[in-house]
Amino acid sequence: MLANKLCSAIRSVLPTQPSPAALVLRRAGHSLKAPGVPWKIYHPHIQEPENVVKIKGEPKGLARHIPKNFRHQQFIESIRTGEYLGPDWPYNFLGPTFWKDRRYNATYNPIPPDQSTLPGILFLPRLNVWSVEWYEQEKQRIRWFRANYGFMKAKQNAEEFRRQLVQAGRVDNRRTEREIRMQQLANAEARSLFKKKYMKKDARRLGNSGSKRGPQRKARKDYQRRGLLP
Repeated sequence: MLANKLCSAIRSVLPTQPSPAALVLRRAGHSLKAPGVPWKIYHPHIQEPENVVKIKGEPKGLARHIPKNFRHQQFIESIRTGEYLGPDWPYNFLGPTFWKDRRYNATYNPIPPDQSTLPGILFLPRLNVWSVEWYEQEKQRIRWFRANYGFMKAKQNAEEFRRQLVQAGRVDNRRTEREIRMQQLANAEARSLFKKKYMKKDARRLGNSGSKRGPQRKARKDYQRRGLLP
């Protein structure tokens, strides 16, 4: 009797309907999340394609063997199983309304695709070409790479050509001390050869005192007559 009276007294004190605060906090299908505990994310199941040839390899151990496209197969498998969810996870699971307001991306490009990080490389949209400009021996030089058969392919070819120019020492203000010295020696040899080819071997042609001006043949003939030339 005493226990029944006590239970009826407790029921009369407790409210029969939940409070408005409890109704606000209540979520359909979810319990209250404790602070510091992450939400559990359920990823959709992706059916494995049928009749797929699995590339077998051994990335570890002494008998290490990595065949062609083996790393790509591992990458695709990690995405399918949910081990790797992309560089922009978890933002790639959000809706389009969020992406419309978002002004950046985790995998953004540092520069526009029509620009290059190497100096002297420009894209000319009216001509649809990549232009490589450099100065060699104080002369401006330009070479074009047409983008008709591939935009990025032409850009990569232009950048590779620029690197080869710098490595060969053909770009002014980009040469090493050794390359500068080698070019100086080559120019000195060319100047010496030029002097040997075009210098006047007969001193009388320079108009010295006692010499005769006139055709070189006459001056040499006079030298031979006087015994000064063989």
